[in-house]
Amino acid sequence: MPTFPQRRHTKARYEQTNSLSFLAIISTFLQPWRDRITPEMAVYAVKSLRDLLFMGIELLTENTMIQVISSLEHDRTPLRDIAEEYLNDLNRTFVEFAYIGEDTYQVNTNTVLFLWVFYCFLHGTNGLKVLQKGVRCLTLARTLRVITFSLTILPNPNPKCNFTGPIDPFNLSPGGACNDLLYSGHVIVYTISALAVTILCASYPSALLRLFIRLFIWIQVIQRMIRAVVEFHHYSVDMFLGLCVTLLIWHADILYYDLPSLPKPLYPHLKKLIFAYDHNDTIDYHMDQLILIYQHFKRQPIKTLKNFLKNQSISLLPQKVHSKQI
Repeated sequence: MPTFPQRRHTKARYEQTNSLSFLAIISTFLQPWRDRITPEMAVYAVKSLRDLLFMGIELLTENTMIQVISSLEHDRTPLRDIAEEYLNDLNRTFVEFAYIGEDTYQVNTNTVLFLWVFYCFLHGTNGLKVLQKGVRCLTLARTLRVITFSLTILPNPNPKCNFTGPIDPFNLSPGGACNDLLYSGHVIVYTISALAVTILCASYPSALLRLFIRLFIWIQVIQRMIRAVVEFHHYSVDMFLGLCVTLLIWHADILYYDLPSLPKPLYPHLKKLIFAYDHNDTIDYHMDQLILIYQHFKRQPIKTLKNFLKNQSISLLPQKVHSKQI
């Protein structure tokens, strides 16, 4: 019989996708930015993002526990608050004081957060250091707050407050969450903002201006604490402990552990990152002008504002101020 050649089975060839091609595209896209980022800026950014990540995790955990604790069965009879009784029934002077400026300069908590961050950015390197420390203080203080209100459920000062659910960790403003009381989270924000203003305004040359700013910001903190008590949002002990704990944490050494260190000087790093193609030094010129105006405002704030209102140019300082000094 004739012999037939044995059939040869060839292996099927499949074109394998190059798993590195996508990464190569991303790398090509990010190459211009990678050339601009200095090693110091990269380390600073990574550590800052780490702290922000911890704060985000804490806020989600806190928001979940607020709703979980508020949904548990408990006696809803309010506790007796001696300070609230004194403020509402015996001496209305403090209540009237607390509502001064309610419709003019007093703002909500979210606006306070924005103003805190904005004020810190206005003060350059020192402001960013205070902001980084504030973020850590906020995270630690609110973490301890989750522990305290989860260990012991306090009935809400308002007996009509009733959380009905459902529990949603991403609902940052749960309507009717009632039992996140001990201690107040709002007073943490107020205290950290006041501390930042108190520290950063120390560089202002006018002693009278420094005194006015500090008195103004701390009076607002006291006003908000009183209003929270008389409006039955918190017990007086919640506000008092929130203030004390935040002040103590602010001076704790743990806030300085591996704190992100700003590159020095800061401006050349930021210019290389954002304005890498400024060959005519236009940005340097405008930065010099802004620094000169800022220096004038620190020395003579009233005269500087008057010049702005009259559309007059601000005379330059006799010495040259270089933008690399910030």
